Amino acid sequence: MTRVDRACLLAVMIAGGLGATPFAAHAQSAEAEALFRDGRNLIKAGKLAAGCDRLAASERLESSVGTLLNLGDCREKLGKLASAWAAFRKAEAMAKRAGGDERRQAEAGHRAAALEPRLSNLVIEVGHMVDGLVVRRDDEVVDSATWNTALPVDPGSYALVAEAPGYAAWRTSIVIAAGERRHVVSVPLLERVAVAAPPAAPTRIIAAPVVRPTWTSTRMVSAVFAVAGAGAVGTGIYFGLHARSLDERANQRCPGSACSDPEGLRLNDQAQTSASRANVLYIAGAAALATAAVLWYVGAPGEVVVVPAAGDHQLGVALSGRF
Repeated sequence: MTRVDRACLLAVMIAGGLGATPFAAHAQSAEAEALFRDGRNLIKAGKLAAGCDRLAASERLESSVGTLLNLGDCREKLGKLASAWAAFRKAEAMAKRAGGDERRQAEAGHRAAALEPRLSNLVIEVGHMVDGLVVRRDDEVVDSATWNTALPVDPGSYALVAEAPGYAAWRTSIVIAAGERRHVVSVPLLERVAVAAPPAAPTRIIAAPVVRPTWTSTRMVSAVFAVAGAGAVGTGIYFGLHARSLDERANQRCPGSACSDPEGLRLNDQAQTSASRANVLYIAGAAALATAAVLWYVGAPGEVVVVPAAGDHQLGVALSGRF
């Protein structure tokens, strides 16, 4: 077929409203050409959805005016008017840039203009901006430049998602009816969510050495007993020396075993009394010093309770506590 013959055929198709005859397309790549032919055959067999998919795949591999015109016509028959309108507009722009293809350029523009009054439009209103906000329509990111603008969309159901780091995602589902001129969806202000702080590094705890004071309460009691014991022993020594002095004076007055001298007898009685006192003080002092030594020894590791103890002819202390 010569170029003149192809031009005449295109004129016939335009005059007849395209009917069931597809637009001619001449692909240069083998893959795109195979997909194009397969798509046309599927459309002829009444399998529009599968045919449109093949044409779209061919157009992605190698875009051409003919493929876009056929794709737009197929999508229009499927009721995907926005997709058809976009294909026709792209075909029109491509033919215009290439030049020398005024008829297909005019046909693409005519088909697009005829669809515009029937298009459904979606407006995604975003009035509250947050850092990192992303809006998706069926997992496809909606360019922020198109927010708050009426955009042609195919009729059907859509899932909208708005999300941003640090905020709870907002989701909704919408249904766009055929011919719905303006469907508005407003994205609300996203709610901030608490972000879990990263786990803190484990803190190394170094136990401080336990310093036990030398003067515990038990050792203070020990010191009291030591002073008291030393005082008792010292007093006992005094009474012992005094008893010896008195005994020597009594012996001078009464050298024999029998004595009738009253002064000698008095000195002897005083010597015996002082000796008894000395003995009691020796015993008490020694007990106090022994108690002081025990309390000093056990004073560091634990507490010791000192309880006075008394009995017949006995005087002392009882110790209780942890050792």
